[in-house]
Amino acid sequence: MVRCAPLHAPYNSINTPPASNNCQAKHHKSRLMIQNLSPRIDDDAHIRKNRWRSVSKYVGRFVVFVVLVSQCSGLDEPKQSVQQRMTAICHNLQMATVRVRSGTDTSSGVIVSKSGLVLTVAHGLKPGSDTATVVFSNGKTSNAERVLVDNQADVALLLMDDASSNEVDWNTLVVSVIEDSVVGEVVVANGFPARELDGMGSVVRLGEILAIDRAEVKTSCTLTSGDSGGPVVNSYGELIGLHRLIGGGTQSNVHITLTAIRAALEKSKYRKILTTHSSARAGTKLSSNDLMASPQVVMAASRATVAIQGTTVDSKSAVKILGTVLDDYHVATKLSEIVPYHVLECQFADGSMIAATLSKFDQTLDLAILKLTSPYKDGEALNAAYSGQQNAVSFRSQIVFAATGLTDISAAGMVGRVGHNEPALPARFGATMQANADRVLITELSPNGGAVLAGLQVGDELSEVDGKTVTSLTAVGDLLKARQPGDWISIDIQRAMQQLSVQAQLQHDPGQQFEKTEFLDGRTGQVSHRRSGFQSVLQHNIALEPTTCGGPLLDIDGHIVAINIARRARESTLAMPMEDVMKAAKRVE
Repeated sequence: MVRCAPLHAPYNSINTPPASNNCQAKHHKSRLMIQNLSPRIDDDAHIRKNRWRSVSKYVGRFVVFVVLVSQCSGLDEPKQSVQQRMTAICHNLQMATVRVRSGTDTSSGVIVSKSGLVLTVAHGLKPGSDTATVVFSNGKTSNAERVLVDNQADVALLLMDDASSNEVDWNTLVVSVIEDSVVGEVVVANGFPARELDGMGSVVRLGEILAIDRAEVKTSCTLTSGDSGGPVVNSYGELIGLHRLIGGGTQSNVHITLTAIRAALEKSKYRKILTTHSSARAGTKLSSNDLMASPQVVMAASRATVAIQGTTVDSKSAVKILGTVLDDYHVATKLSEIVPYHVLECQFADGSMIAATLSKFDQTLDLAILKLTSPYKDGEALNAAYSGQQNAVSFRSQIVFAATGLTDISAAGMVGRVGHNEPALPARFGATMQANADRVLITELSPNGGAVLAGLQVGDELSEVDGKTVTSLTAVGDLLKARQPGDWISIDIQRAMQQLSVQAQLQHDPGQQFEKTEFLDGRTGQVSHRRSGFQSVLQHNIALEPTTCGGPLLDIDGHIVAINIARRARESTLAMPMEDVMKAAKRVE
């Protein structure tokens, strides 16, 4: 469950070759329940604004850039100390965060007392119900009683049954007593996306405070449906608020402040539960300036990033996607973005252009390996660096940066999951077919489906799909089942007396396009067409555009740890660990 502010109207294995009002949006059987709420927090008359700074400097002016970064960054704490602190914060945060199920609604909550009190939002509870189910990260559950609800403040308390004997390890979250949050301060959010099954675990997200008043705080931590009631903490790991609603862009995420929560509890017997706090704060308060990409991160990204351009045989449309240099002759990128393009060129940060061809691919990974027609000067050095990569499991809760262009890099994000398996989705060809005497004929085409967009017509006879002869509907169905929406298939057909070959991109189920837990009435933004069916990937919260997938993901020290492979959802970008990329690239030489 989450509240939303309304928008203004307008090939398997390696093979060769701004809103003005608030509204409430509940996850309720994939429907959004809309209600009018109070004026938005981002009224310019009442708040201050700030945004993540994105580092974008031309490599040729690197010396100037180093000076600027040195002057801007106030990080007194060593980078690794900051990383260790954030890792510990995320561990405690995930141990204290739970999913809340009430009727058909799904939200999140945070455990704030050893007796099993769970703080959450009122709009996540079914009206009139006195009970709810608390779900832990491992999928185990506990019954809970509703002990306090303040609908006006949107605050609620649940008390778990037998909290000490539910055979689940959990923590209580430290609460900030000193309400000293400021604009620009680093924060971490956690919650359970509603589209996911129990047991998949919560997802941490890194961000900063963009605006604050007594009632609400706005951050850049990307929230999604199901997050409402989850915690947001400061750089000491102290609770400073609860997730409440989503605005129009990825930077618009609103949380209830502790001031408002304490006011809601003031007249109840639970007013003292938010008085526990740590005896001493370790380290300094972190700001977004402290987590700006360092010069070594910027340089490493620019050396490894490629802008891929290309056109079809008939010179119709151009592809624009990023790639990552693997060695002096090879570049990795996202397969589904380049399949229909037959002329490819790779542009590097120094301005050089090198032609490339598709050398090998793995459709299950959506990974393409391009071969350059001439060597890239820094390729061998990059390849040597990849050989010493650490295991992907160690990337959990790591601070990361993503290349967003040849010389551009994102603000800091965080790896929320490692070894993540993104569930598969059914792919749709967009054609009704009929088998007749070992012939498969197209009898009907869906508007805007993959078949019609590929130029297929009613009456066409399918002879081969992905190089395999098809003589029955079962054969066609088996081939399609192995594919994901966004994958391309090659089709040989017979039309009248002609033999033709086309490529078709498989589509999502039309009903899935209206799935509110994924698209949030447009608040998710652009997502990758191929975004499902990935195995053992990293998940982070940097809100990339689909056209910036294929580029490198870097850690706080400038090591390239993964390749961004898909923008999955509002809060999720998927990345393939470099260890897996290099294994796939070497599978066929």
